[in-house]
Amino acid sequence: MRLLIVDDEQFAVEGLLYCCDWKTYGIEEVLTANRADKARELLNDQRIELLICDIEMPDEDGLSLVGWVREHSPWTESIFLTCHSEFSYAKKAVNLGSFDYLLKPVDTEELLSAVSGMMAAIREKEEYESYNQMYHKYLNLWQQEKPKRVERFWQDLLSRSILSFGDFFDRELAGAGVGLNPDDQVLPILISIEEWSKRLSPRDQEIMEYAVKKAAEECFTEEHPGEAITDKSGVLFILLYAGGVEGGPAAKKVSLQQLTAIGKRFIQACQELFYSIVTCYVGSFKPIQELPGMCESLKTMERDNISRTQSVLLYLPQDQMLSANSNSEDILLGDLISYMLNGKRESAVQFIHHLTAKLEANPSFQGRHLDALHQDTLQIIYHFLQVRGINAGSIALFPDWTTARIRGLLQYRHWAEGIVSAVMEAEFERQEKGGVIERSIRYIQQKVEEEISRASVADYVGLNPAYLSRLFKKETGQNLIDFLISVKMDRTRELLDTTDMPVSAIAQQVGYSNFSHFTKMFRKQFDVNPQEYRNVTKRID
Repeated sequence: MRLLIVDDEQFAVEGLLYCCDWKTYGIEEVLTANRADKARELLNDQRIELLICDIEMPDEDGLSLVGWVREHSPWTESIFLTCHSEFSYAKKAVNLGSFDYLLKPVDTEELLSAVSGMMAAIREKEEYESYNQMYHKYLNLWQQEKPKRVERFWQDLLSRSILSFGDFFDRELAGAGVGLNPDDQVLPILISIEEWSKRLSPRDQEIMEYAVKKAAEECFTEEHPGEAITDKSGVLFILLYAGGVEGGPAAKKVSLQQLTAIGKRFIQACQELFYSIVTCYVGSFKPIQELPGMCESLKTMERDNISRTQSVLLYLPQDQMLSANSNSEDILLGDLISYMLNGKRESAVQFIHHLTAKLEANPSFQGRHLDALHQDTLQIIYHFLQVRGINAGSIALFPDWTTARIRGLLQYRHWAEGIVSAVMEAEFERQEKGGVIERSIRYIQQKVEEEISRASVADYVGLNPAYLSRLFKKETGQNLIDFLISVKMDRTRELLDTTDMPVSAIAQQVGYSNFSHFTKMFRKQFDVNPQEYRNVTKRID
C-alpha cells in the first residue's frame, strides 16, 4: 500500500514521515505533499490507498481536498489532522467519510492504531469488491445459462428422462429455476412447420426455424407467462403457465378463444414474414407431471392430421369411454393391458386417472392396497414388454421407474402414467422405425419416374408431412426431400449410362418438368451437369 502525507508544515510532514518504520506496518511507499494541488497530481498519477491530511492549509483546506478524493480516488481512505477540536470540523470530516479525526500533536501509537484500522478497512473493502466482481461475473453467466437450463428441464421431462413424481421431480423442478411449483399447471401448444413456401438453403431454413420459434414465443407469451422450447425430437412447443411464476404476478388460465385468436395471427405472420405454412395444436392445462402425456397426444394429432393445415386445432380426448362421470363400479386392472396392447395410450392414461379418482373416494383403501396395486401394475408392464419383445434396457430410466417407492395415490397416478407412456412410446417408435420409414423408401423407389413430393409420400403412408419429415430425419439421418432427390438423380445417371435418350427426355422421365431445376439438382449430386456426365462416360467407354 501507498501512504500520502499532506501538510503545509514541513516539520509536521517529517515528524509523520520518520515517526516509525512504515514498511514494518505493510506500507511500501510514503509520499508527501505540502499543497493540495501537489497532492492531486500524486493521486492522479498512481494508486494511493492511505491519506493523512491536515485540515488548515493556506492554499486550500483539507476538507475540500478529501471531498475531491472521494470523487476521483474512491479507494483511498483518509485521516484528518488538525490543531482545532471544534465540533464543526469533526462533523464535516464525518460527512466526508473520513476514517478518523486526530488532534495535533498526534501520539504515535494513536496514529499507528488509526492507520492499522484504516488498512484493515481497505483490505475488507478490497475483499468485498473482489467477491462482488466474482459474484456478478457468475451471476451474469448464470443468467445467460438460465434459459438453456429451463429448456433442458422441459426437454428431459417431455422425453421422460427424469422421474415425474415425488421428491425426484420436486428436486429437478427446483434446480431448473423454472419458477413454478410442483402443483402448477401448464398448457402446451405444438407449433408444426408444415412446409416452406420459398426454397431455402439448409442454413437459411435453420435461421427461419429460429425466427418462427422466437415469433411464437413473442405472440403467445406477450400477456401470459411461458416458454418456447424445442423437445429432443425437434418438435417446437409453447408452454403456457397457469401458476404464478416467481418474481411475477399470479397468472390466470388463458381461454381457448384467446389462444385461437393469437394462433391465427401467428399463422398469418409466419406466412407473410417467414415463408412458412404453420399449424398450431392447442392442448389443455395439465399438472406439470402430466405434461409429457399431453404433449404426446398433440404429437398424435399432428401425425394423424393430413388435411387441416394453417389452422389452430384444439385437443379433444380421443376416447371418452372412461370419463370422470363413468358409472362403472367394477374396474378391472386387466383393462389396462388391453388398452396398452391395442396401442390406445390415451385410454390407458384415462383409465389410470379414473381408477385413482375412484380409489381416493374409497375410505377403506389403505397402504397395503396401494402396494398391491403398484405391484400389479408392474406385472402388467413386464407382461407388455414380454408380449411385444421389447428390451427394458431401451427405455430411459426404466430401473428407476421400476424401483421407485410410491407413497400415495397421487404419486401412483403420476408414476403409472409415466411408466405406461414410456413403454408404449418405445413400442410405437419401434413400429414406426420398421414400418413407416421402409414403406416411404419403397414408395419413393417405386415412383422414382413420377412427379412425387414430400406430401405425396406422406399421403401414401397416412401421416402428416411435417411429422413424417421429422421421423425420416431422426431414423435415417437424411432429409426426406434430399433422399427423394438422390433417388431420382441415381435413376437419371442410370438412364444416361444405359440409354441414348436426350437429356431433356430423361428429365421428363424422372418427373422434372423444369429442365433448369433438374440440371441444378444433378450438378449438386454429381458436380457435373447431365450432358457433361454423359460425354465423360462415353469417352471412358
